[in-house]
Amino acid sequence: MSVPEISIFSPNRFSLYTSTVTAMLLRRGVKIQAIYVRKIFNPKRLINEYRRDGSRLIKKIWKKLILREAGYKNLNDIRSFREEQEICIKDLFEFKNEQGIPVIQCNDLNDPVVTKGLRNQQPDLVVFTGGGLIRQEVLDTSGHGVINCHMGVLPYYRGMDVVEWPILEGNPDKIGITVHFMDKGVDTGDILKIKKIPPSKGESIRNLRDRIEPIMCQTLVDTCMDYLDGKITRAPQQQKDGKQYFKMHPILLKIVKSSISEVDHDQ
Repeated sequence: MSVPEISIFSPNRFSLYTSTVTAMLLRRGVKIQAIYVRKIFNPKRLINEYRRDGSRLIKKIWKKLILREAGYKNLNDIRSFREEQEICIKDLFEFKNEQGIPVIQCNDLNDPVVTKGLRNQQPDLVVFTGGGLIRQEVLDTSGHGVINCHMGVLPYYRGMDVVEWPILEGNPDKIGITVHFMDKGVDTGDILKIKKIPPSKGESIRNLRDRIEPIMCQTLVDTCMDYLDGKITRAPQQQKDGKQYFKMHPILLKIVKSSISEVDHDQ
C-alpha cells in the first residue's frame, strides 16, 4: 500500500489537539501534505464565535491560547497524555521549520486558498481538528472526505454541550465520542467509530471533558488508519435518530454540575 497522504484542518496555530494528532499521524507513517490553520486575529471570526459562545469565548481564549498546557491540571488530560507520548511541539509552525510541512494560514477553512490547495494536493483524507463548519466545495476536494471526532455519541447528541445534555436527560450511557465524516449538516455525516466514556465517581464536568480530549486524539488517529487500511466502513446516520443540541443555559448547567455526582456510574 502506498503511503497515505493527509491534510489537517486546525482552529489555531497553538492548538494542542492539532499538534498532538499531527505528531501521532506522522509516527504512523502518514505523509502530512499541509496544515490549514485559521488566523487567530480575525474580527469576523471573533464576532461569530462570541454570538455562539457568549462569555464562554473569553474562558476558551484564556485556556486555549493564553494558558495552553498550563491550563490543564488533571492526571488524564491532554497535557499528561502529551508527556507520555513525548510530544513537545506547541506551535504548528514547528512542523514547517523542522519537517518542511506547509502551514497555510487562512481567515476561514472555506477560503479559496484552502480549496485550491486541496485540489492541487489531492489528499486521501482531511483530518479536522477544529475550525467551524465546512462547505460542500471543500468537502468535495478532500479525497475520501473530512474526518472529525465529535465529543458526543452520534446520532443522538449532535451540536453543543453534548457532554452535559446526556447528564441532564438521564442518559450517562450516551456520553462519549464519535469519529465521523463531515457533511454540510451539523454532525450528521457517516459514522466510523463510537466510543462510550462514562463519568467516573466524583468526577466534575471539567475533569470529564479534559479526560475525553486525549481519548479523542488517540481514537481519531486509530480510526483514520483503520479506514485507510479498509478495516472499517462508513455507516450512514438516520436524521430522525437524533437531534441537534445548542448551548446550555447557565441555570441548566448548574443543575448538571450539581447532579453529576448522583449519576449511576454502573449503568
